[in-house]
Amino acid sequence: MSGPCERSILIPSSYTMETADLRLRTAKVGLIARAAAVFRIDRIVVYRDDEFDDSRFISTVLRYAETPQYLRKLLFPRMRELRHAGVLPPLRTAHHPVGSRSSTLKVGEIRVGMVVESVGSDGGAWVEVGLDRPVPLKSKRRFQKGQRLNVRIFSLSPLAAEPVDRSEIPGYWGYETIVVDSAEEYLRSRDEFVVATSRKGTPVSCDLLNHIERSGSRGLAVVFGSPARGVDAFLSREMLERCCVINTIPHQGTETVRVEEAVISTLALLNLVRLEE
Repeated sequence: MSGPCERSILIPSSYTMETADLRLRTAKVGLIARAAAVFRIDRIVVYRDDEFDDSRFISTVLRYAETPQYLRKLLFPRMRELRHAGVLPPLRTAHHPVGSRSSTLKVGEIRVGMVVESVGSDGGAWVEVGLDRPVPLKSKRRFQKGQRLNVRIFSLSPLAAEPVDRSEIPGYWGYETIVVDSAEEYLRSRDEFVVATSRKGTPVSCDLLNHIERSGSRGLAVVFGSPARGVDAFLSREMLERCCVINTIPHQGTETVRVEEAVISTLALLNLVRLEE
């Protein structure tokens, strides 16, 4: 999605294992979505845990939460997983505009769109971007109906837009969600500095944050364990030796720390780390 310094978090498919109620499960996933947006996470990776695999539900809710409101009904059919989507907190990111009427539109404005009609073999399309009507997309590329893409408004009269690559968009533009079979295999396929969170890890300090800042120039991936098992149950000893294993709540007052609590506390501390391209 973004440049070489992207930030990712890895959470297990068993994240919701302790919550049977669908409404509460939705709210729990919403906390992850909100934390990811607040701390500018580029990718949420849901890795499968054989003990409990709720990856379909978690990934569906995460993708729904990240999608601008005006596209949700178009991109997501009615499904059980989204029955309680109303409890999800709004992300209020730059790609979730509050006012979506054409009267507020400006030349140069970038929006997330969805192709509602592809135009012939010469390229182009009509794109829904949350206005009173679809916008013509000027491009020689071919687009598929239902495709999501980013567009830039380059004319108001007549109204017209052009596709824009994510790398051309300044600032934070949401996260993507992927599901993988193994946290370790995913990490081995990436060239990123890996931080693993654990109660057994090194207590976080200024020196440790400085080390992460120096080492994370190629990107940062943060791994969280499950409600039942720590990261050492999902990563080999070899991988753990390559990771920076940290404890971001070294003096916890509770017997256990929930995954969402670990995510928020860890990302708040890592927010102090500046990763420059």
